[in-house]
This record gives sequence, C-alpha cells and structure tokens, in this order.
Amino acid sequence: MDTDLPFLATFTSIYETGNVTRAAAALHRTQPTVSYQLRRLEEVLGQPLFIRRAARVVATPLADQLYRLVRGFTRDVELLRKGEGEKDTGLLLASVSAFGRYILFPVLLGEEFAQRPITLRYPELDEVLRRVRDGQVDAGFVYRAPVDARLSIEPVYEETLDLIAGTAWARKLRTMEAFQDVPLVTYDDGDYVVGRWFGHHFGRRAPRWSSVSHFEEVEEVVATVAAGRGVAILPGFCTRAAPGRVKVVRWGRPPLRNTVFMVRRAEMPEHPGIAQLLAALRKVPEKA
Repeated sequence: MDTDLPFLATFTSIYETGNVTRAAAALHRTQPTVSYQLRRLEEVLGQPLFIRRAARVVATPLADQLYRLVRGFTRDVELLRKGEGEKDTGLLLASVSAFGRYILFPVLLGEEFAQRPITLRYPELDEVLRRVRDGQVDAGFVYRAPVDARLSIEPVYEETLDLIAGTAWARKLRTMEAFQDVPLVTYDDGDYVVGRWFGHHFGRRAPRWSSVSHFEEVEEVVATVAAGRGVAILPGFCTRAAPGRVKVVRWGRPPLRNTVFMVRRAEMPEHPGIAQLLAALRKVPEKA
C-alpha cells in the first residue's frame, strides 16, 4: 500500500462533520472536489472509509482507526510545538444530536474549555455507545441508560419531552381526544422520544398517526412544524430555542421528563476534563 496518504485534511473534516457538504464548506472547496479527494484516499487504502446514507456519511471501523492516528499525530505535533511533551488535554466526546447541539455544545463554549482541544460528534445512540465501548471517545451522552457492565453511567441532565405544534394545529389539539390521524414530523434517533411520549399519554391504546416528513436533525423538524405541516415530539430545550415559532401542547398535565446520561468505559481512567465538564453541566438550568 502507498504510505503517502493524500487528502487527510479532507478526510478529517468529513469525519468530524459527518457530511460531505459541511466538510466542503469548512474547507472552502466545492462538494465535487471533496468527494473526489475522498475517493482518491479510499483508492489508496483499498477500502471505503464511509458508508453513504442519504445526506450524511457513517464512519467505518477503518475511518475510526485512521482518525485516531491522524488526530493523535496532530495533537502530538502541537504539544511538541508548545513544549508540553506528552501532555494530553484533548477531550473526545460523542452525543445524541439534540442534547449535543442544544445543551452540550454551548457548555463547551465556556471559558473553562477555551484552552482544551475538543472533538464532538453527533452519531445515533447505538453508535455513541459503540464508540464509548471501543475507547474511541472519553465520554458519550445518551437519552436512556444502557444495561452494560462495561460502562459507567451517570445522570447529567433532566429534559422534558413535549408535543409541539404551529398555531393552527395547537387549536385543533386542545384535548387528548382530538389527537387522531395526526401528521407527525419525525427525525433520526427520535423513536425513543416518540415512544415514551405516546406511552406516557395513551398507554397501549396509541391513536393513529403518520410520519409526513422525516429529517436528520431537529432544526428542520421545528421549522416544518412552524410552517404548519404537522406536529412533533421533541425535548423541551429544542423548542425553547425557537420562541414564538411553535407552541407546546400539554392538555393541563405535568410535562413528561426524561434523563440524559453520560456514559464512559468502566475500566478507563478518568480524563482530567470530565470532572470539569460534569461541573459545568450541573450549572445548566433545567426548565419545564
């Protein structure tokens, strides 16, 4: 195999964004150029680095291994440049998307993390857990506690799970009995949220509904609901970020609450940044 690997910066950007279009924007290149460079690197390696799924890409085990090598080399060079020897202060994190984007990422913008290199990715729940088990990340964040003796689990945040609607649909759904044949806007990794909400409100007699639109991220879900094209079930912090655009429908009941957990490999020594991150997360207000 040719050991002169081309386009590693392109690979790193695709890996970290999970999306060729976003990588192209970050690199200030066209999407066809980035796609070509990725193909060239895969040809040199003789294996695919990503599995293409609609608008996003999913890293293969080879990509995970290559990313660790590239990141480790880059970090070591930077530490040598700063004269810090073997010191490692980087923090590798994976989180389900909604919590990662709306709660975790703003916390990481805090001043206490300004000097700490951070990598944060948003794979789906099962992939978050796999990366934690395989030691690819220092910690993962998920919305339900896994049963796995290999993992240490700690609750870090309490969220609400809400039904949201535009003005017209909010008027139609003033009572629980009106929830029948309702168009639902869904998103990747949202099955658990939807299932918990229906179970909490309707038990085993769930009313009829249909998924009229499906998106990768919750931003598109909120926009579609605000446009009046359906309703959605989302963590409350997603809707608080869009004041006035959608309404929360609760039928006079207390909100359904759900816990977000931080997971780590049980036998791994604690990364010095984890205690710092936990302390910062505990300061985040949990609003109904």
